Amino acid sequence: MTLKKDIQMNFAFGFMQMNLDPNHEFCILANRIDWDKITDELSSYYSKIGRKSKSIRMMVGLHIVKHLRNLSDERVVQELQENLYVRYLCGVGEDVTDIGKARVIDSTTMTKFRNRIGEEGMKAIERVINSQLLKEKRIDVKTQIVDTTAMEKNITYPTNGKLLMKGRTRLVRKLKKLQELGVDVSYRSYDRLAKKSFMQLMKLGKGRAQRTHDNTKKLIKYAKEVVKAATNAITINKKRCNEQDAKQISRIKESLSNDTRLINKIINQSELYLEKQPCKGKILSLHEPHVVVIAKGKRAKRYEFGCKVSLSMDKNGFILGHREYDNNIADVNTLGDVINDWRKTFGDYPVKLAADRGYQTNNVCYEQTMIKEVSIPTRGKKRHADADKRYFRELQKQRNCIEPVIGHLKSDHRMNICRYSGSSGDKINVSLATLAWNCKKWVRDIQKDELKAA
Repeated sequence: MTLKKDIQMNFAFGFMQMNLDPNHEFCILANRIDWDKITDELSSYYSKIGRKSKSIRMMVGLHIVKHLRNLSDERVVQELQENLYVRYLCGVGEDVTDIGKARVIDSTTMTKFRNRIGEEGMKAIERVINSQLLKEKRIDVKTQIVDTTAMEKNITYPTNGKLLMKGRTRLVRKLKKLQELGVDVSYRSYDRLAKKSFMQLMKLGKGRAQRTHDNTKKLIKYAKEVVKAATNAITINKKRCNEQDAKQISRIKESLSNDTRLINKIINQSELYLEKQPCKGKILSLHEPHVVVIAKGKRAKRYEFGCKVSLSMDKNGFILGHREYDNNIADVNTLGDVINDWRKTFGDYPVKLAADRGYQTNNVCYEQTMIKEVSIPTRGKKRHADADKRYFRELQKQRNCIEPVIGHLKSDHRMNICRYSGSSGDKINVSLATLAWNCKKWVRDIQKDELKAA
């Protein structure tokens, strides 16, 4: 549960505050962010009965620190124990009841908090921060700059051999659990033969193509046999068992059903690969089946496995909108979504719009809007009619600024690889990365203003 309460200040927290540098980024954020409004927005995700929950300010502050400093859950919790600036940002020690606590939080609480509030809760935090930036007139809602990028998922490079091997191993492990619970399951694991075939498949050197073909066939055969055993096991019921075992058996059977469906798809796509036929909707990961192939035409990395992210930025460099797609959608097909999102967020369409040539199309989706100046170069050798006009060139210069911002989001704020599970994990990761970037820019603007005033 979470309830608002009157905080009784303690001497130790006041002494700590007096000895911190007020120009430190965490001190500035602690004093500027509207924590009460964030608490109001997220309080609906908590129950009013039951054990007292961790402070919403602390949980949000830890996630900001995590993505600002590119840390893991374990490391950011350690920072909370050791770093006074992190404690000040998170409000730890502000309440007298915090005194004497050796361990404030466990790293698993970070995951539970993300699962609790989900993507909608993250959007609520973004809305609060963006409203503060708008109130301080730090963002320009008249200019919208859009671009897309690929965010990879934390999976290995997908090959049919790997997927067949992992899928068969996963089914065998669950069949073994059913046996241990007393279910009369009969199966053959094929562990020794599958391992031998997989080692042959992974070998390099002469004749690799033929080895790959032959051993993939063998792995398909072994996987089919185990899938058949798993399908039969789902229908077998244990005659006598207690309620706890019955629930566990039911959960394992449900998981087996989902896994057999996925592995049948992997077997099908492997057979099509051997026949040199195309296959749509490939499964690239067993634990992240929604992952797709993104081809952005990069020379260094031809294919990326994850989701596509569309970003909207103002001319001052703040990321004010984003969308995630579970398919390799063309850039131009995302333009209508990001323009409508901008209108929903700020109440009106932008006056200026800038994008690269990937957004150029004959079916212009912004003709019915109030966008007056649109800077999107045409494809091919023929130049845009307004290419030499001042507004067009200035907007293209501003558009170039989104490229290094995407680079910083990936290298500094954990958007290079998404380590959160599922499609909702992709949205949460992008929300936190953009939130960290906006907070960093906000702090730098405040520090510049104070220098000018001095």
